[in-house]
Amino acid sequence: MNILTRSLVRHAHAIARESSARAVLVSADVIEEEQDLPALIEDVAFRVILVTRRDQVQVPEGWGDCCQVVRVPDVAMTRAGQVKVAILVAAAEGLIAQGDRVVCVTGLDRSGTIDTMMVLDLGQEIEMFGGSTAEPLPSGVTPAVFQRLLTLASELGLEGREGRPVGTLFVVGDSDNVQAQSRQLVMNPFRGYPEDERNVLDPRLEETIKEFSAIDGAFIVRGDGVLLSAGRYLVPVAKLDEPLPQGLGTRHEAAAAVTVATDALALCVSQSTGTVSIFRRGKLIADIQKPRGGSGDGL
Repeated sequence: MNILTRSLVRHAHAIARESSARAVLVSADVIEEEQDLPALIEDVAFRVILVTRRDQVQVPEGWGDCCQVVRVPDVAMTRAGQVKVAILVAAAEGLIAQGDRVVCVTGLDRSGTIDTMMVLDLGQEIEMFGGSTAEPLPSGVTPAVFQRLLTLASELGLEGREGRPVGTLFVVGDSDNVQAQSRQLVMNPFRGYPEDERNVLDPRLEETIKEFSAIDGAFIVRGDGVLLSAGRYLVPVAKLDEPLPQGLGTRHEAAAAVTVATDALALCVSQSTGTVSIFRRGKLIADIQKPRGGSGDGL
């Protein structure tokens, strides 16, 4: 482990203790050698959340509840995007909550050097968990379903479909109310299939979902992952209290509005930029931008 990494991680430990932080988020994918991770955690000597795309990264033996692993989509993201996703997933799994302070240390994947530190107060410095978005997931939506939809949306935003950019929308949770405030644009391709054959958690369904992402309208997903419909046109009864940030279009407006009228969460993929925007209670709680050149080097 190089001097810069060790020094920055030790400073993160000191800042976390002095500022009463909830945890230190460490980007595990920066570290080249798996055997360096236990030493890195020991340097932190604080509650650690390891952020990784890799299945083989596990909590080092003996660390128990002092260390958890959060897995993020295996797609190129900016460092800021990866931090946002990690915080959302950690909140969905109940590891952090509104009002917590979190110290994040990260760097370029596989560089072996942690070179960036951020101190975030959830609900203040960043948009996440402010006001009515204290609970990131609607009732009945499991963290696994949220993570799977986040992965699908991120992949579509980065890769498009067959080389062409696509814009699409996933609405998950409170599905009865969402269905009542929407209508079919085309015949529902999922109608009539057994539930166990149309669950987003089934990896065999990935290509089908990506193929149908080219259809206008939204995917409606039940909290347990069952796909109820695709090609759904949203007609939410509620209106937004405040306009969305400049540059967001009608798909984003419909996504935000349906989360006002229902207890749902919406993930909207922009066709023009590939950015994934996540809405809850009518608010943009996170936006995950596609890195320039798809490299993930930028902040």
